[in-house]
Amino acid sequence: MKLSEAMKQFQSEVETDILSALKVLEQQEDLSILPQVIEKLRRCDLTVEKAILLFLADIQKPQAAAFFIEFLAEEKDAQLRQKVLTSIWNSKLSYDDHLPFFVMLASTGDFMQALECLTIIENMQGPFEEHHLLESQLLLKEYVEESKQEDEQKRQIMSEIAWFIKEQNEGIDADLLIED
Repeated sequence: MKLSEAMKQFQSEVETDILSALKVLEQQEDLSILPQVIEKLRRCDLTVEKAILLFLADIQKPQAAAFFIEFLAEEKDAQLRQKVLTSIWNSKLSYDDHLPFFVMLASTGDFMQALECLTIIENMQGPFEEHHLLESQLLLKEYVEESKQEDEQKRQIMSEIAWFIKEQNEGIDADLLIED
């Protein structure tokens, strides 16, 4: 089956059509289909959602990471962002170069988004570039200064992110200013 046929089948509302199209799309590894695949996540049942999230997590092409970062930066729907974050922390792709981005997403999102970002950050391998660690520290410092009224659970998640950054950053002399 060709890519165009698989995409047509993927647009169907019939679950079996969507799932068999996804299997074809997996073999194609064509990143141009990602916007349509993510769009399907907005309006699908749980079975299709799980299959799409597995599909996204299984993508091996490193260029896909840039697509996901751009998507997360622009997407306003918190629920859809949450789903994509789930596929990212299940992914084999490296997001180490995007450490500050995930710190920023955690600090600006709700508790669940912060938790997803923490999981992504904890799965990063490192070593990290010094400027990424410093930028992350600045974002955390801003969060602490501006989050006095923040939910206690989220503050705890942000504190765990701060400890992770601090552990990665032992050689750099900068204080995170995280309160316990």
